[in-house]
Amino acid sequence: MMRRYSLGVEGMHCAACAETMAKALTSVKGVRKAIVNIATERALIEVEDGVDFRDIASAVENSGYKLATRTLTFALDKPLDDKATQRLLSLSGVIAVEVSRSEKSLHASALVRVRYLDGVISQSEIKRTLQLLGFEAHPVEVSTPEKPTEEEAQTAWKRAWVGLVISLVVMALTMLPSLAHQVWSGWLAFALTTFVVFWVGTPFFRRAWKAALNLNATMDTLVSIGAISAYAYSTWLLLTSQLAHHLPVGHLYFDSAAFILSAISLGKGLEAKARAIATSSLHQLVRLLPSKATVIRNGSEQTVPLTEVQVGDLVMFRTGERVPVDGLVVSGKASVDESLLTGESEPVVKGEGDEVLGGSLCVDGFLQVEALRVGETTFIAQMTRLMDEAQASKPAMQRLADKVAGVFVPIVLLLATATFVGWLVLSGNLTKAVIAAVSVTIIACPCAMGLATPTAIAVALGRLAQMGILVRNAEAMEKAAEISSVVLDKTGTVTQGQMEVVAIWSPKLDEAKLLQIAASAERSSLHPIAQAIVKEANKRGLEILEIADVRSEVGLGVTAKIVGSRKVGIGREIATAETNRFSELEGTEIFVGKLDESQLEGTPAKEWLENGWSIVGVWLDGEFSGCIALSDQLRPDAYEAVRRLKEMGIKVFLATGDKPQVAMLVADQLNCDGVLALANPQRKLQLVRDLQKDGERVLMVGDGINDAVALSQADIGVALATGAELTAQAADALMVTSKLTVLADFLTLAKKTKQIMAQNLFWAFAYNMAALPLAAAGKLNPMVAAVAMALSSITVVGNALRLRKSGSQRNTAKS
Repeated sequence: MMRRYSLGVEGMHCAACAETMAKALTSVKGVRKAIVNIATERALIEVEDGVDFRDIASAVENSGYKLATRTLTFALDKPLDDKATQRLLSLSGVIAVEVSRSEKSLHASALVRVRYLDGVISQSEIKRTLQLLGFEAHPVEVSTPEKPTEEEAQTAWKRAWVGLVISLVVMALTMLPSLAHQVWSGWLAFALTTFVVFWVGTPFFRRAWKAALNLNATMDTLVSIGAISAYAYSTWLLLTSQLAHHLPVGHLYFDSAAFILSAISLGKGLEAKARAIATSSLHQLVRLLPSKATVIRNGSEQTVPLTEVQVGDLVMFRTGERVPVDGLVVSGKASVDESLLTGESEPVVKGEGDEVLGGSLCVDGFLQVEALRVGETTFIAQMTRLMDEAQASKPAMQRLADKVAGVFVPIVLLLATATFVGWLVLSGNLTKAVIAAVSVTIIACPCAMGLATPTAIAVALGRLAQMGILVRNAEAMEKAAEISSVVLDKTGTVTQGQMEVVAIWSPKLDEAKLLQIAASAERSSLHPIAQAIVKEANKRGLEILEIADVRSEVGLGVTAKIVGSRKVGIGREIATAETNRFSELEGTEIFVGKLDESQLEGTPAKEWLENGWSIVGVWLDGEFSGCIALSDQLRPDAYEAVRRLKEMGIKVFLATGDKPQVAMLVADQLNCDGVLALANPQRKLQLVRDLQKDGERVLMVGDGINDAVALSQADIGVALATGAELTAQAADALMVTSKLTVLADFLTLAKKTKQIMAQNLFWAFAYNMAALPLAAAGKLNPMVAAVAMALSSITVVGNALRLRKSGSQRNTAKS
């Protein structure tokens, strides 16, 4: 069996780095596929059951990089023995287990630290394993994913700025005529540059060396070769000139060596900050869940770590607190802000029987919730996993760019060598040959190529998540930009998906009395129409009467007797002249039915039929006593959604299993381009295929269950989902908001994303194609090349960040 995991990675700086890591991952036995994304620093891998993740971690480290991990510390009631240690190490995703005595703990005799790959195994699984092994385990510390610490990041930033300042000093020492002619200036420049090269440049050299050991060449290879070449050449000139007793005048390039490393380090720091902004939506989701929860156990409130909350626990939260789990409200009432999860900008009032999602904010009120989903099964965890995998995937144009970048570095090294040899042979000038070759290696770093599309995808996916759409992969974003037709399911998609009482008529009884009688007879039925009638009666505060002798007939209705009163018959549909489905029920005195359209002439029910409403007939003691009309109402923004799609030049079709009369009425209201009624899953599938045969790129929207086949066939399948229904459906995207207008936002953003990806790739390639000849011709100074290389990456990321504002005027969730 194959499984997919999204792992955090560290140390990547260019597309060549990503290709190197991907090769290292696929070299491990059991790893079938690996996609590495430098913009999000994630690796999406597909592995066979039983693969050893320690081998995967070792392979990545041997290639010069590192997988992000977490460390979980438990206090145990007894020391961990060797057998238990080996059992923990056998768990998929566990990298290391460290056991130590706890001298300070009063509750435990030992501590165990488990280092594991986040996204492969959960904290609850590790704790459950310890409990099965007979240990009482209490989590005492959980680390965030292990990436470079803030202190390390600040050190790198400090290195870059200190290096730049020193570079300016070195520049003055080697370029100002008044200083360049001094003996001491050359040696001072040498000393300062040596400090910069081996302090600022060490991370580059270390990564380049590891890549070389694996017969790989990356951006670090180019930067290292360029900086070391300029440094070594200048050192050689300084030594030989001093030994020959003459001063070097204006031809030392220590400033280039120092500036190259400092400028690129600073550029990578700025780029990292921009990339962090690009992926902030995913990180924002992760931070939504609180670390602790208040639960009621043994009749008292207890604050426990979130990892210890179990399904069935009674969890409580108050105003200003975030919901820790997905659950069902058992008591209380509160306004809950779900904007960061579903894109709904207005708080939703939650009461008994309603479902709440972990990560949402209690704006006002108090709730007690029974935990339904905890840990990795929560809605927010599934959202995070979907976004994680989507951001790690790559569209077709990025795969092409990566293939180019994968061979680009070796080609650049050959070009730099050819440039050096050419200048040396043709001009005999060693200085010009070295400087031109160094410029070639620096200017050609393929960072911008590697960032061109994944950054745009990451920003777009984060923006869509804020709107309420979760896209499964980057390919779907690319396809969405080409959509020309949209097929909408009716029930639950353009309509609310729930029947509501819209009108009541009786020639003899008042509305409330007729509704009370009907609701009493229907109280035990699970039919949607019956439940709608009961709901309306409850909404109006009507008393449900006691009934007996209830009998239900599929396709007909129900009969019952009001205790101490009359006999009731409910026909759940008024028959038309063509389809008279009602008859006298055998074995009962109650008559339910033979009522056709002709009998409704002169009554409001005739108009109701023309509106496409469903009509229920009510009989008392066999005499027809009135009608109740019900309808599945259109979503408030359904018309606006269709209008916006059509403004974009997209054709809109309605597909429904409903009757032609109802289907045509809804299609006319929405101004659809076509409608398919009485559509079972096979007919919906055929509709999609017919449109595709006509050259249309089709997006299908449905509930993800009975529309699964059509969703799979469509170029893009969008399934509507709720917290309870967020599963691996046959769809490319999940819509977790009730706003149908988000479809137009989705397609608009997809078009903009594809446009920006194309722009980024064009400029990344054009930059290299234009700059390489200039560098080879000796027209670019290495320092200028370093600045230009860093700016190209920052420009690409900055261009992608423009997508963060897309759709903000139409659909903005509160943050």
